[in-house]
Amino acid sequence: MGILFFCLFLVGGYADEKSKSSNINTLTQKTQKKEVALSAFDKLIWETDMDHALDRAKKEHKNVMVMVEDPSCTWCIKMKKGALSDPRVIDKLQSYILLKVERSDKKTAKRIKDFSGAVPSFYFMHPDQELFESVVGYFVTEDFLGYLNDIDEEN
Repeated sequence: MGILFFCLFLVGGYADEKSKSSNINTLTQKTQKKEVALSAFDKLIWETDMDHALDRAKKEHKNVMVMVEDPSCTWCIKMKKGALSDPRVIDKLQSYILLKVERSDKKTAKRIKDFSGAVPSFYFMHPDQELFESVVGYFVTEDFLGYLNDIDEEN
């Protein structure tokens, strides 16, 4: 009886270790997938200074797309991993100077007309900072791409 108990104890311990190892592998795979998905978004050239972005827009004769985000915002992360990592969206965004602003940057956020504090938010403006379009919230790729196409047709 004592030997049986000892064997069950060892097998149980082995199963626990195997389960922990499996959980660690799953977590590692999820982290790697997140890094791969965000890498397409991270390849976009994002300005972080509004004045510099507007100066570039003037020099390059482009409009500015401002993304206001919060690093801990689930919907911001989903937007980056989804629509903003899609090659078709990335291609469309090449015609803009991209400016990424954190919601906590109150000084810059105050300069964005109509900013309500909601994230993610997208503001489209001319180099003179005149706002011509804005949209708030998370969008699936097809909807965001359609939105960008509509903006291109109107401007």
